[in-house]
Amino acid sequence: MNKSKNNKKEYYKNLNIIRVIACIAVLFYHLGILKGGYLAVCTFFVLSGYLSCVTSFKKEKFSYKEYYISRLKKIYIPLVMVTLISVAIVSFFSSINWLSLKIETTSVLLGYNNFWQINANLDYFARHVDSPFMHLWYISILLQFDLVFPFIYKGLKKIGDKVDKLAPCAFTFILAVIGTAYFYKCTLGSNLMNAYYNTFARVYSILFGLCLGFIHSYYKPLVPEYIRKKPLRKIIFGAYLVISIVLFCLIDSNSKLFTFSMIIITLISCRLIDYAVLDKKELNILDKILKVMSDLSYEIYLVQYPVIFLFQYINVNHYLKTPLIIIIILIISYVLHMVLNKRDNMKIVRRIVLVVIIGLSVFGGYKYITTKSHEKEMKQLEAELAENEKIMLEKQKEYQILEKKEEEDWAKQLEELENKSLDELVKELPVTFVGDSVMLGAMNNLKKAFPNSYFDSKESRSTYVGYTILEELKNNKKLGNPVVIHLGTNGDCKNNCKEKIMDLLNDKTVFWINTTNYTYVNDNLNELAKKYDNLHIIDWYSLSKGHSDWFYGDGIHLPPTGRKEYTNIIYNAIVDVYKDTFKDKKEQLIKEHQEELKKKMVFYGNDILFYDFETLQSNFKDSKFVINKDFSYKDLKESVEKSIKENTLANKIVLAFDNSIVISIKEYQELIELCKNSKLYIVSSGKPLNSLESYSNVTVINFYTQIQKNKDYLMADGIHLTEKGNTALNKILESSLKDK
Repeated sequence: MNKSKNNKKEYYKNLNIIRVIACIAVLFYHLGILKGGYLAVCTFFVLSGYLSCVTSFKKEKFSYKEYYISRLKKIYIPLVMVTLISVAIVSFFSSINWLSLKIETTSVLLGYNNFWQINANLDYFARHVDSPFMHLWYISILLQFDLVFPFIYKGLKKIGDKVDKLAPCAFTFILAVIGTAYFYKCTLGSNLMNAYYNTFARVYSILFGLCLGFIHSYYKPLVPEYIRKKPLRKIIFGAYLVISIVLFCLIDSNSKLFTFSMIIITLISCRLIDYAVLDKKELNILDKILKVMSDLSYEIYLVQYPVIFLFQYINVNHYLKTPLIIIIILIISYVLHMVLNKRDNMKIVRRIVLVVIIGLSVFGGYKYITTKSHEKEMKQLEAELAENEKIMLEKQKEYQILEKKEEEDWAKQLEELENKSLDELVKELPVTFVGDSVMLGAMNNLKKAFPNSYFDSKESRSTYVGYTILEELKNNKKLGNPVVIHLGTNGDCKNNCKEKIMDLLNDKTVFWINTTNYTYVNDNLNELAKKYDNLHIIDWYSLSKGHSDWFYGDGIHLPPTGRKEYTNIIYNAIVDVYKDTFKDKKEQLIKEHQEELKKKMVFYGNDILFYDFETLQSNFKDSKFVINKDFSYKDLKESVEKSIKENTLANKIVLAFDNSIVISIKEYQELIELCKNSKLYIVSSGKPLNSLESYSNVTVINFYTQIQKNKDYLMADGIHLTEKGNTALNKILESSLKDK
């Protein structure tokens, strides 16, 4: 009996708990269930650094060859299999046009996918899934770490054994702190993905784990003796787990606490491991289940995105989709783990499955090798799309002129309500303008509107320098009142720099213009306005939405038309603050305008409506078009919510988006609920949307079936419509909507 007991394998149960919770968090994030689940990747980084160190210490003699072979078997071979099998399975879906297959797969297999994603400007936090390999940036960083770890470990261990045990601990800790500072610095920049994907920005989590590994190997866990009493130890361990789970649930990528949360999860993970290794116990039945889930965590991570990606092209009941995805991920992960780990009791099954997996891998390898690189084709397509966009802009002019005239007529009526003395008062105001290239471009227009003004605008100006400029103006008694600021186009600032600006301008009336390119900057400005009564936000983002003729191709800088509108918006914002008359008349006029807008059919769309816009506009002359090639679901929802808030939501709405924006069934249902008092016409192009027809206010215009039958409707990228496709789309829109 004792012998049997002694033969039982001992393990660290709490380490498995940590790994399983982190695994669930990441999976649920990818499924859109946990908005902060991405934070759990930090936990995996810490675990990787820690386990690499302590397992190496347990070996009597460290071998470079043995280490690399073990990582090859454990990390790289499963990665290659999943990658090639994914390529193989995707090839069976004719509706998937994966033009980056060659170069993206190469980046995965060679372990630099994280840097490839930075170069490709892929957004990990976007709601849509661009490829089955978007998550493999993490594996690339692990592979890069595994490549250099033996040399780091051997060098530090040699110093620790022969010189001082404290040296490796201190050295890795200092490197981890430096890495944390570098990560923080990177998050201050405008490109958040560079901070998220960059190996040098993320290595601090691994280094903290490595540091903890050296401490545990040379000394003991950092938990004080008085806390090691079992009940208290369990309570503290549980508290750390609860804090982690709360962060997983609450902190999304747009949160102000993003950077702090990434760092704090790393530190909490270190503490969790510190407590976890104090409990070494024997395996029982329940623990075996937990251990199996823990052992599968790597395989689960590998296969989850390919499964999620493929389910975008499979029509499944919305309520069954997520559970089905989870079940399939678990099954595939278990099968893969079983194949790669010897099981005597499943020898025959293992061999059969292994043959299937190898066969699919070989086929995937064949597809990878034989698939042509589409780089030249993509460049050609990009050039074609750029030319089409120019044509589209020309075709839109007539509509934009008409729409602008309507808006100008309405604005003129509002302007007539203003008295001449107020206009004169505004022109006499000593306005100080501080901004970047957007304001600089409109400087001549602004000088005409505000003759008694002072300007300090410059290209590529960051928000950080705003305080210095304004302080100098104030000290030199050149600071007027009001102050108009347009900073944020080149990214936000931290360390309370905007608060410092507002504290400096505490005796001024401040107008801050938000951005058209960074919604998080706008969100931060809105929060700032809650703190300062003298701050007024000029909502350039919303007011310019849908007015593509106001901008050059970058959607930021202004041509003559945009400069004029930009000036008018600033002027009206200042007027509104300095007057409090004719309110009732103004409100009545606005109400009448709102009713007019409601009567118009509104088209929300992206590229799918661009390239034959002239025909579309001709067929639906009395309609309004909100079209943007960079439309996202978030933009669409915000636009609808804005219309609802302004009481201008149209009675009839058409939604038409191609595959460059992926809107889930759940998100469509959310929109349907928002627009419950309107009639919705939803064009299906990227996937079937028949399930939405169960809603009484929804009509699905099935263009998806036509695309599947006529592959020449799509360009080479499988997204944009050809001339033939555009013609077909306009016909189906006319037949479905014209008489309605």
